[in-house]
Amino acid sequence: MTVAVPARLLREQLPNITAFLRGAVTSYLPVKSARPGDWLQRELPAPSDALIDTYARWSGAPAGRYADEIPPHLASGKLALGLIAELTSQSPYPMLSVLNQGVRLQVNAPLPRGQRLSLRGQLVDASDDGYRARVHSRILLGTSHQPDALVIDAMAAVVLRNRPASLAEPREEPVFTPVGYWQAGPDEGVKFFYLTGDFNPIHTLPLVARRTRFKGCIMHGYGAFAQVFEAVQNTGRRIADIEVRFIRPLPLPSPQLVIEVAEPGSDGRRPLRLRDGEGTVYQVGSFLPQEVA
Repeated sequence: MTVAVPARLLREQLPNITAFLRGAVTSYLPVKSARPGDWLQRELPAPSDALIDTYARWSGAPAGRYADEIPPHLASGKLALGLIAELTSQSPYPMLSVLNQGVRLQVNAPLPRGQRLSLRGQLVDASDDGYRARVHSRILLGTSHQPDALVIDAMAAVVLRNRPASLAEPREEPVFTPVGYWQAGPDEGVKFFYLTGDFNPIHTLPLVARRTRFKGCIMHGYGAFAQVFEAVQNTGRRIADIEVRFIRPLPLPSPQLVIEVAEPGSDGRRPLRLRDGEGTVYQVGSFLPQEVA
């Protein structure tokens, strides 16, 4: 289903756009305003009902699911974006070279609509092995009554140089069952920009993206993650804890995609993945349903 996303929602994204630009500049400065490990605190106004409702429809949630609350993945893809940009800028790596690599989202309590939001964030790790840098930020997001309603661990990476080829260890895959389908259109990156303020040109500007190693626009990892999250919840399972790795760039427009879930392991977590009809996997991870948690 195609969902229209009006450009007027960009008015709510100015804080994120400003934070991204400020972070991009700061990441190139020799002197940082904070140090890795420092906790940063921020407050945000409540997002509008128009933004929440449009975002929920775009992500595949049925009407009424988020009547009184904010989708948890909106927190990781938008509400925490500005603070994540600030934290990433404290790493020794240029921010414009950073690519999102995955996220863990723990849902401790619903995030109610209409309340001012508090955020605390820390740069947990910024290190490299000479080939790839790893940047790990942690955000606690909630209200004054529940400051840790959501815990977000955002993973990003910077490719420093090509790693020598190696043979992958064979692994036994679980049996997956389809739970949903999605196909990203050519303008899906622009829609996600309107919804979140994440304007990176590799997602939104084809003329710029064609000059990168991706040879065209790719989908925001957090945007595809939102579709995976809601496809799982559309099966009747409420997610308490989900961790997903973005293992391959998703080109725009995308092929037809399938979201799949497998039976739980001994720890109660159910494997999941996002793949296309040719078997190419773009995201992989696991989740813990609330009844198990």
